Amino acid sequence: MSTPAIPQIERRRIEAELLERLRAVLAPELGQERALELLRRASLDAARQAGAAFATTAPQGPSLAHFSTILERWREGNALDIADVRISGDTLTFRVTRCAYAEAYQAMGLSPDMADIASCCRDFGFAEGYSEHLRLERPETIAQGASECLFQFNLSQK
Repeated sequence: MSTPAIPQIERRRIEAELLERLRAVLAPELGQERALELLRRASLDAARQAGAAFATTAPQGPSLAHFSTILERWREGNALDIADVRISGDTLTFRVTRCAYAEAYQAMGLSPDMADIASCCRDFGFAEGYSEHLRLERPETIAQGASECLFQFNLSQK
């Protein structure tokens, strides 16, 4: 009997709490920059693994059509408001207009750097893990003060 998956937003809150505790312990020992660097590395590695696992569920291999189905998981628990989802050629674009992840991290008192480590940077690692040919461009995030997050995933020809 498998355990039902908890909504992604709940998982990220739990992880963010642990990451912040680790930062608080590591920073006095290693310095703030080094502590953040190590936490970011761990978060990216976990996201790459998750992206690779998701890629194995693609019936004909990684594609933007399949990749775009992850948006439903990211939305679970009313975590994100996503608008203007479009696939055109080798590009998937959309806008996140409300982010409960950022709201939760702010309520927890996390710095923008820690919010990025807990969630935002993971999007890049997830894309890398999904396909070595998939790249994300996102100039700014809500967690770092922008009014919205503009996502552009490009899947280059192999």
